[in-house]
Amino acid sequence: MDKSALVRATDPSSAPTPGYLYNDISKSLTTPMACVETLNYLTNRLAKNKNPHIKRKCLKVLSKISAHAASRGMMKRSVVQTPTAIAAIKECMAYRGSMDAVCGDQYNVEVREAAKECLEVVIAML
Repeated sequence: MDKSALVRATDPSSAPTPGYLYNDISKSLTTPMACVETLNYLTNRLAKNKNPHIKRKCLKVLSKISAHAASRGMMKRSVVQTPTAIAAIKECMAYRGSMDAVCGDQYNVEVREAAKECLEVVIAML
């Protein structure tokens, strides 16, 4: 597990995650244990933070690394076999955070859309 890459990929800013981080994280998932550790980190970060940017980025990272060929399907299996991960993703599908003064409900909608996309990627083609 490349924790520094995960921290950079899920930072609390509204800036998008650089695409190379998805590849770096996916390439570090060489064993099932690395997948479980990465999943636990992302799930804990997803469940404990109320910041919509962190939630959206955690969901995006989960969906990207699950679909990446470098993980050879190990990440998808890890997500599906962990009920807390599926519950955290489903919980984000109904996410209602506080409204932003400038953007309104946009960030909350992005979290819900990312959760829907993540669940579709994880469950598709098992």
